[in-house]
Amino acid sequence: MRIKGSRNTLIRVDYDKIGRMAGVAGDTAKQYAHRGKYDSHSLDSVLRWVNGRRAAKGLPMIGLPSVNATDAENCSDGSSNMSPTPAPPPLDLSGLYDPLLGGYRVDGGMRGMASRR
Repeated sequence: MRIKGSRNTLIRVDYDKIGRMAGVAGDTAKQYAHRGKYDSHSLDSVLRWVNGRRAAKGLPMIGLPSVNATDAENCSDGSSNMSPTPAPPPLDLSGLYDPLLGGYRVDGGMRGMASRR
């Protein structure tokens, strides 16, 4: 049972972590937040500021899958040229589950087991 008014912490990002991501000291990241360069209470604002600094240094963006700065700028208008990853083929689970083997029987026999994912 949770105490009234308490919250579960899902992610904790302090100024030291923000500074490491941006390539500056934690105190410097805090000063930039106090100057209004980004809103430290908004993850979107923090990532925009960090990614802007990383792009200026030629480092990969955070939150984007290995995209260089020019590709990220092209994707910012909403049209993405990155194709989604295709889904893996479905497993053939036509056999029965065998708890002793820890998997499904393939073709109803004991010869092979379908790989568990």
